[in-house]
Order: sequence, then structure tokens, then C-alpha cells
Amino acid sequence: MGRRKHTCLILWLSLLFFLPVMAQSSRLTDLEKQRKAALEQIEETSRMLDKNKVTVSNALVKLNVLNEKIKAREQFLKTLQQELKALDREIAQLRSEYVELSRQLSVKKEQYARSLRLMTRRNRTEDKWMFLLSADDLGQMMRRLRYLNEYADYQKLQANDITNKQTRLNEKRIVLERAYREKKAITDKEIQEKVNLDQDRIQANTLVVRLKSKERSLVAEVNKQKKLADRLNKQIEQVIAEEARKAAELAAKEKNRQAAEAKGGYSMNTQELKLSGDFSKNRGLLPMPVSQPGTIVVHYGAQKYQDLKYVQNDSKGIDIQTRPGASAISVFDGTVSRVFPLPGFNISIIVRHGNYLTVYANLSEINVKAGDKVKIGQALGKIYVDSGQNDQTILHFQLWKDTERMNPEPWLRKP
Repeated sequence: MGRRKHTCLILWLSLLFFLPVMAQSSRLTDLEKQRKAALEQIEETSRMLDKNKVTVSNALVKLNVLNEKIKAREQFLKTLQQELKALDREIAQLRSEYVELSRQLSVKKEQYARSLRLMTRRNRTEDKWMFLLSADDLGQMMRRLRYLNEYADYQKLQANDITNKQTRLNEKRIVLERAYREKKAITDKEIQEKVNLDQDRIQANTLVVRLKSKERSLVAEVNKQKKLADRLNKQIEQVIAEEARKAAELAAKEKNRQAAEAKGGYSMNTQELKLSGDFSKNRGLLPMPVSQPGTIVVHYGAQKYQDLKYVQNDSKGIDIQTRPGASAISVFDGTVSRVFPLPGFNISIIVRHGNYLTVYANLSEINVKAGDKVKIGQALGKIYVDSGQNDQTILHFQLWKDTERMNPEPWLRKP
């Protein structure tokens, strides 16, 4: 029973020491994943910047890519700083545990040395026999014999405990040394990232100065793109209105169709109602609608540029720049509602997910037709590669619910 209690105490103390470190290590692992994601984003935007030359038609895209690179660099730097703080906490914890283990080991060794000296004196054969034979009766003799055996076992446990503590102390020292090395490596990265961030900001400021001299041309280009976007949005609205009308007519005939939630909305049948519910549950979990790494170069809503006050636009969706050869992929299960060409956006595809719709514009080739069932991640078609703009490859993506246009970004999974 005594040995079991002693073993449980050792296990409890071990957990007390290692649980904080395990939690800290988990935190560091999460930060490392964030750092890796930010670094991948930096590398992807760097690749885009190196490839694209600045022209009037793509100048704002290049500026947006550069701004996205700066954001990713800032996130990378922030993650490095968080890692350093986490490492400082881990090092402090490890040092505290190392000191405590060293103290425990010293106490154990001293106690063990004293008990060995005592046991050496008592272990002489004549002393053992004298100790046993001097008992008052047989019962006392048996208790003394049991005591001697238990004391010997206790000494073995103490010796094992010292060995284990020494092993743990050595392991702790190795972990502590590794933490110090990792901290130095991250500190070096932090210093370099600050230099890189300053260089990126200088590059962005230089580009803005260049663009200011072309502001009139940029405004004209933005207005041209706005007219093309308005034509696309008008086409989408017509498709939505037509489908809503047809669904309402069916709802009047079919009992399994539910009335539209909103005026002008889409009346869903049982399967569509379930699909719509599943789609809404996946907010923040939808994949990026491109088959290769991509960067959002135009965000949803008003687009304003510092020092370019006359260059403004209002985006109804997001533009994702990716690599040549990439495909647009469906972000969820659904049905292809419409495939249509439109000047300025090449070919566009609308996919219905209950009363939600996703729009994929600027495709050069298509793999589906209206009425096709599609699965999440399925390739819908190749994204147009603009050879006149250094193979610039951009997908325009929109999200609607009934007649309401929505910001797609909060629905997409973070890298």
C-alpha cells in the first residue's frame, strides 16, 4: 500500500509539471501554423508582383496585391511576436521546473546518503540478528522482520526515484536548450521581417506616387470596369427574378414547395430547403473558389485608395487572382442555374444552393451546363488568362441570398 501511494504521488507531481508545458506547446503549434499560412500568402503575393508589370488596366490590381502582401507580412510579424511571448513563458516555466527538480534531486540524494549510512550499519548480519532476537515475543520479531524488508524496499524505491529525477532533469535541460535556440531563430526572423515590411511599404508608397500621375487614366479605367460590372449584376438580377417567378408558379401547384422568405425570393422544395440550411451552417467553412492558391485583390464593397481620392469603386463581389491554368470550383453542392457569356467577364456561371446563389465570372472554358448537379470542390471551368496583362488570371466571385447580395469573404475558410 505504501509503495502504491508513493508511485501515485510521483505520477501526480509529474502531471503537475508537464501539463502547463503541454498546453504551452499546443499554443506554440497553433502559432506555427498561423506563421506558415502567413508566409505562404507572402510568397504567393510576391510571385504575383514579380510577374505583373504595371499598366493602367492592372495598376490597381498590382497595388491591391502589394497591400495584401503588406497585410500578410504584418500578420507574419505579429505571429512571430506572439511566438516569442509564448516561448518566453515556456522558458520561464521550464526554468522554474528545472530549478525545482534540481532542488528535489539534491534533497533526495542527501536523504538517500543518510539512509544508506544508517542501513550500512544495520545491514551487518550480527546487528540484524540482535535486532530480531531482542524482541519481547514472536509477534514483535515478525513485525521487526517486516520492517527491515519494507525499509530495504523503500531504499530501492528511493534509488529509482533519484534515477528518474536525474533523467527528467536531463530531459528538461535539453528542452530548455532547444527553446533558447528556437527563440534566437525567431528573433532573427523578426528582425528580418521588420526590414522586409519597411521595404514593402516603400514599394507601395512609390507605386502610389506613380499612380497619382496617372489618376485621370485610372479613373477612366475604373469607370469602364464599373460599367462592365453593372452589366454583369443586371444579368444576375434578371436570372434571379426569372427563377423566383418560375419557383413561385411551381409553389402554387406543388404542396412540397415553401413560400419565399423574402419578397421576390425563391420558393424552395424540401430538398432545396435542406440544402439551403446546410449552406448557411457552413459560413466560414466554404473553400476558396479557385483550384490553385489565390489572393483576394479586390474586396467586397467600397474600394478607396489612400492618396488617390478620385479613384473609387464599389465591388459587388470579390476578385481572386490565382495562377494561370487554375479552375473555378464550386464552393458547395448545388445546381447550375445559368451559363452565359458577357463582354468583359467572358463566361459566367451561376450555381444555386437552395435560396443561396454563387456566381463565378471571367471563365474561358466551361465543364458544366445549366441543370447540372455539382459537388463541393468540383471544377466548373477554366479561369480566363489575360495574355495581354502578363497572364493575369482573376476570378470574379459573388454570393447572393434570394435578392440580397452578400459579402463572400466571411463565408470562405481562412487559410
